[in-house]
Amino acid sequence: MRLLSTLLPATCALALVVNPTAGHSIDSADLSSFRRPSFFSRVSSVSWLRKQSPILISLPDHAQNADFISWLSLQSARSFEGILANIGPNGANVAGQNVNAGVVVASPSRDHPNYFYHWVRDGAITMRALVDEYGKSGNASVKALIDAYVDNVRSTQWTSNPSGQFGRGGLGEPKFEVDGRPFVGTWGRPQRDGPALRAITLISYARTLQRRGASIDSLRYLYDLIKPDLEYASKFWASPGFDLWEEQQGLHFFTAMVQYKALLLGQEISLDFDDDGAARWYHIQANGLKQFLLSFWDEERGYLIETLASPRSGLDAALLLGAIHGGSETVFPMHSDMIIATLQALVADMRVRYPINDQDSYDSNSLPIAVGIGRYPEDVYSGGDLGNSELGNPWFLCTATVAHTLYGLVEQLALSNSGLIISNLTAEFYLPFISPTPVVEPHYCDFSATGIWSRSAAILGFTPGSRETEQVISNVFHYADGFLKIVKKHADAEGNMSEQFDRQTGFMRGARQLTWSFESVLAAIKMRERAVEAIEKRRAYFERF
Repeated sequence: MRLLSTLLPATCALALVVNPTAGHSIDSADLSSFRRPSFFSRVSSVSWLRKQSPILISLPDHAQNADFISWLSLQSARSFEGILANIGPNGANVAGQNVNAGVVVASPSRDHPNYFYHWVRDGAITMRALVDEYGKSGNASVKALIDAYVDNVRSTQWTSNPSGQFGRGGLGEPKFEVDGRPFVGTWGRPQRDGPALRAITLISYARTLQRRGASIDSLRYLYDLIKPDLEYASKFWASPGFDLWEEQQGLHFFTAMVQYKALLLGQEISLDFDDDGAARWYHIQANGLKQFLLSFWDEERGYLIETLASPRSGLDAALLLGAIHGGSETVFPMHSDMIIATLQALVADMRVRYPINDQDSYDSNSLPIAVGIGRYPEDVYSGGDLGNSELGNPWFLCTATVAHTLYGLVEQLALSNSGLIISNLTAEFYLPFISPTPVVEPHYCDFSATGIWSRSAAILGFTPGSRETEQVISNVFHYADGFLKIVKKHADAEGNMSEQFDRQTGFMRGARQLTWSFESVLAAIKMRERAVEAIEKRRAYFERF
């Protein structure tokens, strides 16, 4: 709030309520005194903007950032190679080690810690990246890996395990031996996110095959695998299980988010296969989940919490992962106010938690500086044996997840025709990205002079094309780059990434060549490409005037 007094003369007295779950949409307001022109129909703000700056949005200077731009391309390729290296039977890290075809090994590390297993969650998230690649390239070798994964799903679903049998809870088993046998050791089970994530991946694959000419009838074999996972999600979403970090038992935001998305997609694909009864059931359960998800908002704390009724602070990188893997335009997309407020709180905690982040909070231009991000504030897992608790560290996947979320916000803002609306909830995040330089003419409205206060009430709105709107888009983009630059700093020269990097020294710790580290960085780079494309479209439009 340090810039608020500089930015806001008292110009309006209007209470405007923003729906935090759906981004910057306005539920109800008297807009008679609020200048909010359509992005594609009004150009008055464009004319004003061109007087202010010859460049609408500043992308990174390629001369100054040549090393980083080059790294993005190289790391994208290396991350994809790292994923392939951990997939059986012939991946470079697993070949000759009795790994079944289509099995995604979490890490080649076999001790301190032993991650040489197939996790249902990690496998589904990883294979979704391969489905996306196949959809773009049509690469036959990638398709062969996906098909092998599909065969492995068929086998895994029917494998009796400590969580139960097929149709009797067995789909909630979190991990399996790499040769397909059940893991029978003590573990945090059940974990209810795996079936939902697997359904999302298989539905995505079915849609990709459809776009490439496959008939719906030819894809029934996929629906036969998708439906059991949808049934599990629809029947167990209100039942407690372990979180994605496999530590807390309860009801979790990440799990609920991916279950919600799976059921939304499941409703659609069930209708394609004339399974109308299932579609109605999934629709009903998805509506229940939608309402349930709102219970994860903590009004007093001002951010989402990962696990209900937990003694922890509730801050967790899993909240952002939930928005990435389970968000929709109706519930907690990456750009929603609640997600952005949660990201702000998480980064603020991590900024002072790890010695390696000990630096000024703002750069020479008074813009926030990126930091390494860990899983959650109370984390004590150092990457070794679970029984040897020390202190937690920043994780590659968590740091990349913050970048991914910010790029998602940039894409939304760049493509939006509704300007920028800042609420009490998001003011702490947005205001540092806006220069307090006096403006030539008023092109915003101050809503803060109202007698009504709530976290979701808008306090400031900027028109499309205004200096402040464009500053936020540009500066948030640069801020997101900062998190990937931290990944670049701590990865090795070949682009390999472990699970964590040390809170003191920055050297890699934990499971080596973690598949999820590769996937998360690859996904963040792909999201960056989408953000750049959105920015370039926006700039091309304004430069026409």
